[in-house]
Amino acid sequence: MKRLKAGEGKYIGADGYEYKGFEIINHGYYAPDKCVWWEAVDMKTGCADFHAHTKREIKNLIDEDELKTLNKPSKMKKLT
Repeated sequence: MKRLKAGEGKYIGADGYEYKGFEIINHGYYAPDKCVWWEAVDMKTGCADFHAHTKREIKNLIDEDELKTLNKPSKMKKLT
């Protein structure tokens, strides 16, 4: 059995991975762009939020977005 590295995500079969609430899918080679495409689908909403050429790149995009949302100040007013 293959051990996962820290932050690698969970293999869910057939070119798919689960990573921080996203399903990362390999769509394979796309001839017009002459490259491989990966897509991250939010498992809660079903929306494809990220697209990238490598799995590493798409995981970095997810991590960057997570940091932005954590550091974003809340727009709700404080209740007193």
